Amino acid sequence: MAINVRILRGVQTGLTGMSGLVALSGGAAACTGEAPPRGESLGCTSSAVTVQDAGTGVFSLAMAYGYQVAFHWEFSAKNSTDEYVRVGEKMSFDLPANLLWEVIHHADATPRPDVARLKQLSAVVTVFFVDSAGVSSQASVATNGSFSGSQTYDLTLPTSAFVIPAKTSGLRFEIRVNDAQDSERVGRKPSSEFNEVRVVGGNVPTKTLLFDTDYARFRQRILEGGKPVSGAELAIAYTDWRAKALVDSSSIDAVIGTQTSYGRFGSFQRPIQGDLVYEITYAAGVDGAWQAERPLTANGQSPWLPSSGPSGQVPHSERTAYEGLLQLPAGASRLELYFHVKTYLDVNYDKFTDVNSRRYENGARFLVREKWDNENGAYADNYGFGIEVP
Repeated sequence: MAINVRILRGVQTGLTGMSGLVALSGGAAACTGEAPPRGESLGCTSSAVTVQDAGTGVFSLAMAYGYQVAFHWEFSAKNSTDEYVRVGEKMSFDLPANLLWEVIHHADATPRPDVARLKQLSAVVTVFFVDSAGVSSQASVATNGSFSGSQTYDLTLPTSAFVIPAKTSGLRFEIRVNDAQDSERVGRKPSSEFNEVRVVGGNVPTKTLLFDTDYARFRQRILEGGKPVSGAELAIAYTDWRAKALVDSSSIDAVIGTQTSYGRFGSFQRPIQGDLVYEITYAAGVDGAWQAERPLTANGQSPWLPSSGPSGQVPHSERTAYEGLLQLPAGASRLELYFHVKTYLDVNYDKFTDVNSRRYENGARFLVREKWDNENGAYADNYGFGIEVP
């Protein structure tokens, strides 16, 4: 089935919950093969304006359990390149038939279906492409009559594919479901009930330098590919899991007292812990000229963490990324970075009951560990990156 693409000029919708790393000022448009034109034409001569290795991917629909809500509908992507969805990526959907049944028959007394009954369903997914000004275009893809799986719990309807256009920073979704056996009825799941998926590469030549972990290994990546671009902004993100690994947080004594608790054999004294809080700064040297350390801002809704739920309103469960923007001078050729991670113990007895011993004064904060993150260890080489001149 052909993809139905519509350009929505002048539509302004808010980017609810979007991080500053995503909603950056635009810069040049990406050049990405099949992407529909968005009114701006640039030559694809370097990685400064091209998102590399966009690859292919499949969105799978599921009900996900989240922090502060019982569950929400969520599209999660499996991509050929890495965990991030990119401008220029060719995407399709796998739609579980039992969830499509809920969309169209959740409010009636229709008996639970068998596999043959579920195969009467079809669906159209509308994808809304979001940029810094709101929703600017959309594409609709449909199921094609084929199925995977053989049981009611694993029967899945695939769709045709679409390509994420240039300058896209987020995706929103809407589902319409039809039932061939009940043709008068149409089910609809609006975009407000889905998570918004963040897209890498919508703001090149602004790029994103992510410092995170791959299991026990520290890693750092330019998510758009290539090098940082001179004369453009560089978004810097540093994850909490990397900070915890750097300071070996599990070895920090965070006990602030004890409380009386109760179990099978009566009362006992249980230790209570304060919260470990990170303050992260970084210093940048451009062509050997070093700037003073500057802070990164904690963001629990960062797009570089797992999905945050419907419209970005559900906080990540105890996950945080630390973010900042670095303006690279025109003509610069070399960037060096290091990070300075301070770990504090925050004391708060108010969230505990039956506290019977206290180590510290309520509300106190103590610096309990301080580490520097340099390549090959503290005080060793700094992280170094070549800079591309567009």
